[in-house]
Formats: sequence, structure tokens, C-alpha cells
Amino acid sequence: SKVSALRIAPRDGSAPFELAVAGVFVQIGLKANTDVFDGLVERNRMGEIVIDDHCRSSVAGIYAAGDCASIPYKQVVIAMGEGAKAALTAFDDRIRTQG
Repeated sequence: SKVSALRIAPRDGSAPFELAVAGVFVQIGLKANTDVFDGLVERNRMGEIVIDDHCRSSVAGIYAAGDCASIPYKQVVIAMGEGAKAALTAFDDRIRTQG
């Protein structure tokens, strides 16, 4: 009824072993799905889109948020907040350029 251990098979081919745990956090994937932006915006070595504090990328009008952006702590609640921040920044930038 609960996770009590993980059976680990090391990538280097060494013997599998069990690790006692009280719980787990599941992470899906390690690489940002940003290849479509290759050569368009600045990306870091992990493939994340490099952004400023307001979610702006290196190209005006392109914003990034959540797991595809260069922010620490890839968690859903943080990604949601970053998405809201990116939307507000895009709106603010558009209003400023039209005004």
C-alpha cells in the first residue's frame, strides 16, 4: 500500500541493489523539449530557454515559463506562477509598445 524501497539498476552495469525510502518524487524527463527554438533564442547547456526575471527570452516577443525555462525548482506550482508572470509581462510589454 506504500513505497518502502526502490530497486536500482545502475547504468554502469554494476549489481542492482535496494534502497529503503519513506516516499518518492517522480520526475518525468531530464531534457527540456525546446529543440524547435534551436538557433532562435538563447538556450543553456540543458536546452532550457534562458530568460530574465520577467520571463523574457533573448528575442523580443518570445517568453518562456516553467520547465522549459532556465528557472530553478521544476515543480508544477512554480511553473504555474511563472506562466502567469510570463503572460503579465507579455501583456505589459505589448501595452507599453502600443501606448
